[in-house]
Amino acid sequence: MRDPGASGGNRRTRASLPTGALLVQGLLVLAGLAVTALGFGLFLDAHEEMHGYRTAPACDTAAEPGPDCNRYETGRVTARKNDGEYRLTVAREAAPKETYNVDQDFYDDVQIGTEVRVTVFHARAVEISERGHRADSLQDPHLPALEVAALVTVGSALTAHGLVRSRDTDAGLLSGPWIGFLTFVGGSVLLQMPLPFAATLGIPLVVWTALIAAVAACA
Repeated sequence: MRDPGASGGNRRTRASLPTGALLVQGLLVLAGLAVTALGFGLFLDAHEEMHGYRTAPACDTAAEPGPDCNRYETGRVTARKNDGEYRLTVAREAAPKETYNVDQDFYDDVQIGTEVRVTVFHARAVEISERGHRADSLQDPHLPALEVAALVTVGSALTAHGLVRSRDTDAGLLSGPWIGFLTFVGGSVLLQMPLPFAATLGIPLVVWTALIAAVAACA
């Protein structure tokens, strides 16, 4: 004869399984969103570091390097190089030399010893200008894009896996690496573009949401 108590216990266990599975799915999605948010935050910080000076106000003369404002110093051209690209090396007092890619007009209008204005943002020389000519400092976007992509890879895998876990498929986890690869490529491009904040955040956010939705729908 079946023990009524045991039967009731089995029923309770079976009833609790869907709730437990749903809880795990929710935790995976939340963890994935948190990690992805860290990646987006890192991306915004990197973009601000590269392009924030364009809209930053001028510092007071007593301001120290570091605040979100521009200081202006005088630099001197110490080297000119034309190897298919036009480059100027600029030295300033108590700071290392910086090399800038410039256009031909800028290159032709300066000589060794010409003084230029150097824009300093977050204690880093970011731009030189002289008689209407401007040039940014050389900055490689690939390292920050790689760091962002690493976080987005993990976050995407967790989020997508949480959304499709009930279907007993690994498609969510497998989607992480290729979403991360697209993040690296897209981030490398976007970090070089002086976009407004809405576009800087909006473009990758819309693309990421669309990719996660596609994985969840197709898995």
